[in-house]
Amino acid sequence: MSDKQSAPSRKQKRRKRRKIFLIVEIIVLLILLGLLFVWLKVGMINFKDIGTIKQNVLSKETEKALSGYTNFALFGVDNRQNGNYEGGQSDVIVIVSINNDTKKIRMASVYRDSFLDVGQTEQLLRKCNYAYAHGGESAALEMLNKNLDLNLQDFVAVDFAAVTDAIDAVGGVEMDVTPDEIKGLNDPDHPILREMATQLGKEYTPVTKPGKQKLNGLQATAYCRIRHYAGDDWGRAKRQRAVIEALLGKVKGASLSQMSSLVDAILPKVYTSYSGSEIISMGMAAKEYSIEQSFGFPFKKVPERLPQPYGSVVIPCSLESNVRKLHEKMFDEKNYSPSNTVSALSQQIISITGKDESSAIDYSKIEENKGIEDTQSSSENTTQSGN
Repeated sequence: MSDKQSAPSRKQKRRKRRKIFLIVEIIVLLILLGLLFVWLKVGMINFKDIGTIKQNVLSKETEKALSGYTNFALFGVDNRQNGNYEGGQSDVIVIVSINNDTKKIRMASVYRDSFLDVGQTEQLLRKCNYAYAHGGESAALEMLNKNLDLNLQDFVAVDFAAVTDAIDAVGGVEMDVTPDEIKGLNDPDHPILREMATQLGKEYTPVTKPGKQKLNGLQATAYCRIRHYAGDDWGRAKRQRAVIEALLGKVKGASLSQMSSLVDAILPKVYTSYSGSEIISMGMAAKEYSIEQSFGFPFKKVPERLPQPYGSVVIPCSLESNVRKLHEKMFDEKNYSPSNTVSALSQQIISITGKDESSAIDYSKIEENKGIEDTQSSSENTTQSGN
């Protein structure tokens, strides 16, 4: 081929290369702009370095089982002062466990009135939400590690304003509201929806009819907090998990504009020990996450009014057997053996309360009838009881 004939071909190749380089440059620029956008958004989060959280001496088998999961505690704080996470009651205590390989999520709601050891320097048996109220997130994480043989080192805390705004940002969530839950929402002695509207400075629309319906942020958050009429502490914990599941489902299907609104609404109200890079990494995988299973803890329990200073509590029957079942359901540990710390605490609880495994009330039928049984993904072929 002559030089005259090959010249246009060389020019075409150069133009093609320039186009490729230009496309690559545009892609790189978009990636950099995207990363800048993400970093600016992440900068809205309130971070806290909590150092190393104490945990029990665990067996090698348990350490290995836990290492396959990303575990953290989610606290929903009733602080009566929006955005202040240094104290207040942790009305929501959820252990979140993400399988690092499958991205499947399992959640365990720890009933806030559970009778557990909340002491940091010496044993102190109280309702478990005492820990956050008197020692903040570090004390609450230590409480969960000590009583449940966990290795929690991280937390995410939100208040009810954050939950309300997050749900509104994705257009609300659909809930199947029972007649008893309608009573709970409109209880004249505990007008929770009206009280929350006053606290958050929002207008509210009453929920008056049972059945499947879309709830806005304020309604759904009040729904999470119903306690009377509809399952007491375990009913409330179940509703909390249901709203979390519904919110995650909406997030996975959210548009770009909805995601931006969600991020702007919730991130300034998030308080966490996770770093910016960790938040980004988890956020990038959000579309892969799915909730596989959720349940309440303790499984076998009995409510009891104990003399002061204990008050009305939920007694695990026994702590040792409940923790054994937690590890089986959460981490697939078939041969888990509780630590010496958990075994000793279990005996101490029995000694104080006089309640052992034979004392547990079977709530399985009650919870099933009230619609507050444990949940499990429909993809599962087997079901597991919550008791």
